[in-house]
Amino acid sequence: MAENQIENTRTFRRTITAADGTGIIQILSAADSFAEYAELASRYVLGKSFYLEAITAAIHLPSYQKAPFAELLPEMNSAQKMAALFEIEENYPFVGFRFHARKGNSGPWNTLSTARFNNKGRETSYPLVIPFLTINQLKLLSPDDNLGVSIINYGHGVLGVGDYINLEGDYKFTLDLIEKPQIRAIGAGLPYGVDINSAAPTRFRIANPNRAILYATNTGNVPIWIAGNSSVAIGNGIFLAPNGGGNLTEQTLTGELWAIAEGDTSRICGVEASYV
Repeated sequence: MAENQIENTRTFRRTITAADGTGIIQILSAADSFAEYAELASRYVLGKSFYLEAITAAIHLPSYQKAPFAELLPEMNSAQKMAALFEIEENYPFVGFRFHARKGNSGPWNTLSTARFNNKGRETSYPLVIPFLTINQLKLLSPDDNLGVSIINYGHGVLGVGDYINLEGDYKFTLDLIEKPQIRAIGAGLPYGVDINSAAPTRFRIANPNRAILYATNTGNVPIWIAGNSSVAIGNGIFLAPNGGGNLTEQTLTGELWAIAEGDTSRICGVEASYV
């Protein structure tokens, strides 16, 4: 995985029974997977990709008349095998299971495909992504796609007492992060002046997370030492020579700044500007 890419693999599960009726049940929202990364949009252009890898349905229909398994013989060709399967399907009661998709949470649902299932006398598992959603290894979804299912009555009824369809799916999604150019306006440069004594360190600038630039000059008569905390000491840190001979230009440090003078009181003067 590239350094500028986020990739995740996840699963979902849903049980459908008679209590769900025949309305469309949303089982997957691609947008939900990307929601936790919404804050990245302030810094990056987000290239979103969503891949539905598998959906398996474990189906048990005890309220329906039991249908036998088709007799598939080695000498049969593909057409003959399909005909044998369809014959069983047509001659015994079956329930319809339909896939729907829509854009966003308020658009109309569109039908994708429909599967028909008989009662095989026991719980039976069926792969659904192939062939009902795609003939490829993955079903590509848009970042705003929602996937739903519904039960269809083809004249034999809907789910009854004891009937269930257990859905389990796997999917993965990726985010390609393309950094945006950070164009930030800088506010006015505000002047400051702080006396720095030699007895103990003095904090001359507080932390400023929006600091854009800082200029500092030692306008006093003795050297000054600068650091980012109160442990600054003579001989350690940034050295500012006296009488305007020492200058600090800083564009990355946003924390507080401390200083101590060497032997006598001195003074730091400068300008600080912040992003607005």
